[in-house]
Amino acid sequence: MDTIRLFRVEKLRRAVRVVLIDGRRLEGDVFLAERTRARAEPQEPIDLLNEEAPFFPFFLNEQEVLLVAKQHVSRVETAAPDGDPSSDMPDGAMAVEITLIDGSAISGFVPLEKRGEQTRLLDFLNGYAKRFIPVFWGEQVCLVNRLLIASVSQLT
Repeated sequence: MDTIRLFRVEKLRRAVRVVLIDGRRLEGDVFLAERTRARAEPQEPIDLLNEEAPFFPFFLNEQEVLLVAKQHVSRVETAAPDGDPSSDMPDGAMAVEITLIDGSAISGFVPLEKRGEQTRLLDFLNGYAKRFIPVFWGEQVCLVNRLLIASVSQLT
């Protein structure tokens, strides 16, 4: 038995577009675990970005790997999990427009969880402790760096 293969961890490749705070756009792949510690499902890009580690590997191509600092990532765009965000979207999902400190805007749905009679966007934003917030539109998801949000407005 090959001892190198014995310690190898299987990963899933996912195409993403990373937008850095200086405006550069990087197209490439991230590698995700087949299972997460919290659940027996494949890791998603948001899981990778919301881990405590300050850097993540980003594969520009087969030969070039960048170690990207999460704090300098404005947003990451990718396909929604399983291509169908509606299956994971809670009843309280809310249409929003998020404006970042660079002036760019992202519109879509944030997956708010319904609490009692009302779901308040303010409560969600103030209580959200992770670094990246998912914003769904169509079959895409934009993972927005919460620390770079200038304002959020609810759409009707």
